Amino acid sequence: MVDWVSIGLIVIALAWVVQLIKSWNSKKIQPAFIILYMLGVLILMVSGYVAKLPVSPYEIFTFIAALVVLVRVLTLRK
Repeated sequence: MVDWVSIGLIVIALAWVVQLIKSWNSKKIQPAFIILYMLGVLILMVSGYVAKLPVSPYEIFTFIAALVVLVRVLTLRK
């Protein structure tokens, strides 16, 4: 059986690795980081839902906050 919580946390950890590597010489937030982070949080939310657990408001908040940051980062790049 697939452990979706572990997969979600691994995706979030990978997002941080991407951000660290990409921002070593730059202070910009990378869209790839935000997208991977959102994917990890989404996997955590779905895994909780599938396990018949309530979706945490903290997960919802972090997903929405990351989405807002992504939109802001993408609009600033233009």
